[in-house]
Amino acid sequence: MTAPTFKLTELMAIRCAKEINDGEVVFVGVGLPLVVAGFAMVSHAKNMVMFTEGGAIRATAAPGLAITVDDPCLFTNADASFGMLSTMAALQRGEVDVAFIGGAQIDKFGNINSTGAGDWAKRESFTYFAGSGGANDMATSGKRVLAIMPQDKKKFVEKVEYLTTPGFLGGPGEREKLGMIGGGPDCVVSTMGVYRFDEDTKEMYLAEYFPGQTVEKIKAACAWDLKVSPNVIETPSPTEEELAIIRGIDPTNFYLG
Repeated sequence: MTAPTFKLTELMAIRCAKEINDGEVVFVGVGLPLVVAGFAMVSHAKNMVMFTEGGAIRATAAPGLAITVDDPCLFTNADASFGMLSTMAALQRGEVDVAFIGGAQIDKFGNINSTGAGDWAKRESFTYFAGSGGANDMATSGKRVLAIMPQDKKKFVEKVEYLTTPGFLGGPGEREKLGMIGGGPDCVVSTMGVYRFDEDTKEMYLAEYFPGQTVEKIKAACAWDLKVSPNVIETPSPTEEELAIIRGIDPTNFYLG
């Protein structure tokens, strides 16, 4: 039987969804997280609850693809809609299991930049990204943080140019010193592999590589000396059923490219 053909962005979304457990409360950010959450809700995590910054609370998948976190489709037949104050308050009370975000840059301690890059003093040289939104609150207070983003050397950097969203900051103990109630980054999924964080150093390491990728190629797409798990494995390819689900969620490839 011929293996199904897939794009790395599709595998990235499918693999990332598997980090969401059934029954968890997931605070979902803008972009790819909306696709991933939709996949999880109709596959293995049918009892998860999705929060958005716009105030939608869903125990069922949205009827269409959301473009923003306050897209009308997120509120259509929603299970509740109490507004931003309600979902952000639940987050800050420690009631969110997974804070799920994207970003433009990430560094070895899981800090994320979604603000911009360049010389702020020279405005013409500064490139603006999408901005923070609720990402700072999400990463500060969520019990664990799940991140998803395409990978290259400009995105996986030694140190983010602007700290929009805290990971482990500069290393062990720094979140605790600032009184952050959340546990920090747990997993990062890129278009090349899956990353986790060392319990002692809090540094990101490669746990899985995608089909067609190699450890050497992935290390070359990081701007720091990436550590690799001694038990690193190849991520299984997606099934035809999984691909049908993800393509049904994003039929025009708005997010998946």
